[in-house]
Amino acid sequence: MDPTPLTNSEWTEIGRILTNLWLMVALVIFFSTNLLVGHIIIPSLVASHHVPTALQKTRPLFYALAIAGFAAALAVLLMTIDLAGVIADIFETYWIDGGVD
Repeated sequence: MDPTPLTNSEWTEIGRILTNLWLMVALVIFFSTNLLVGHIIIPSLVASHHVPTALQKTRPLFYALAIAGFAAALAVLLMTIDLAGVIADIFETYWIDGGVD
């Protein structure tokens, strides 16, 4: 199986796929950080009296940011899946067939 030479548009789409994958990593880190701060760190610091109890009011903001980060990561994932059609244009099959013809 020998792939055909890639055109400029295929390289562009592959670049967009890689950019989206890195963006997804950043959004998942953003989501998880906000979820940890809102759900674990703030209540723990308030319970141990390291921060004032008024900081509890900021927890919904961190939850909202976490939901927004998750939704953005999901949207980028769907765009990446849509862009992945270029792989089928390059290779005739996704699977490596170890059988002898």
